[in-house]
Amino acid sequence: MKYNRPRSLAQYFEQAGAVPAAGVTVLAGGTDLMPGYENGRPLPVHLLDIKALPELRGIVERDHEIEIGALTTIEQIRANSAINTLFTALVEAADQFAGPQIRHRATIGGNLVNASPAGDTLPPLYAYGAVVKITGPAGERTVPLEEFITGPGQTTLAPGELVQSVILPKLRHRSLFYKLGLRQAMAIAVVNFAITYAVKNGAFSHLAIAAGAVAPKVVLLDTLTEALVSRGATIDDAMHLVDNDISPIDDLRAPADYRRTVLKNVLAYTLRNLLGGGNGR
Repeated sequence: MKYNRPRSLAQYFEQAGAVPAAGVTVLAGGTDLMPGYENGRPLPVHLLDIKALPELRGIVERDHEIEIGALTTIEQIRANSAINTLFTALVEAADQFAGPQIRHRATIGGNLVNASPAGDTLPPLYAYGAVVKITGPAGERTVPLEEFITGPGQTTLAPGELVQSVILPKLRHRSLFYKLGLRQAMAIAVVNFAITYAVKNGAFSHLAIAAGAVAPKVVLLDTLTEALVSRGATIDDAMHLVDNDISPIDDLRAPADYRRTVLKNVLAYTLRNLLGGGNGR
């Protein structure tokens, strides 16, 4: 195995371009990558450690958006004052993300590229309408997060490209995050979801719900939210519409029917609480 630690994007592109794309593995936080090698995954031909790339670091607040560098750790997101003020669901997801040691190593870019349907940071990012900034040898491009992730572990990244940052528009809506795991800490979600919302005159004037671990990728429950916001349906009458947007599977953590049932039950309870003036933020 050949190891390199580029100090700039230009150096990264040079080193990545010197070997076939299939032989290059990128190392950021390493919280998913390194355990795989310890469990018998073959070592890569060429490991590129991108932790020193300054272009992928930092949290920048602008008038209408916040841009989070791909190498920003989950703990840095959890502690950032601007994100705490504007993006409560993302902070709550970061707070429930594994344990302190992993939060100080795992990066937001790694969570995006890992593209797990149960990833904790993904439902809030979907619900906020996040945009992914990608950089590559041909320059930069942006793509909505829901188009960036195409399936479990699959993204639209082309050979040689990196996630540079994720951009969140300042929508000023309230938000919350929910996660059900098999234990209180260090658990992969059985079901998780994020909600962004606004309430006016006892009804939702805005509502977006993104659910994880109930389909091959995080899904927006658009059929449900359209019925509640645009058609004035009641929560009880509309909750069956969740089935239109999810396709859970049986696995070691839970059967599909359990995921489907618990998602609808907890969602219904949460939405009633929000309309009744509960503590959702």
